[in-house]
Amino acid sequence: MAKLRTLIKREESYGIHALIAVAENPGISAAEVAQKLQVPPAFLAKVMRKLAKAGLIESRTGRGGGVWLKTDPQQVSLLSVIEALSGPVVMDTCQTQPKCATEQRRGHCNLKPVWILGSLEIREILERFTLDQIIEKPG
Repeated sequence: MAKLRTLIKREESYGIHALIAVAENPGISAAEVAQKLQVPPAFLAKVMRKLAKAGLIESRTGRGGGVWLKTDPQQVSLLSVIEALSGPVVMDTCQTQPKCATEQRRGHCNLKPVWILGSLEIREILERFTLDQIIEKPG
């Protein structure tokens, strides 16, 4: 079997899973999140700092401390989490340039529209799904 390459980074996956754990268990400790997800605590701590900086979670230390969502789960799309952690989602950086190397050489590029369409489709799907749709609700 060929080696798999994922479209999303490990950091992004951990971030999404961490937000789900926090949404389902308000006040959970970061250590508990790391344990539940079987993620190295130091790596998850970096991810959680980025999520906090983006305003998605807040944490409190000491007695009664833990991690809580800071934003309504209906307002948190998968795309917003990924972009909070890693920046804009595009298939290839050539699509962000006015003229890629191929366009400069040939005057046109047949691949660039494919990358643009792929990026738009992926962004649309990731924007469509929110934490609220993914989390397990009590009941």
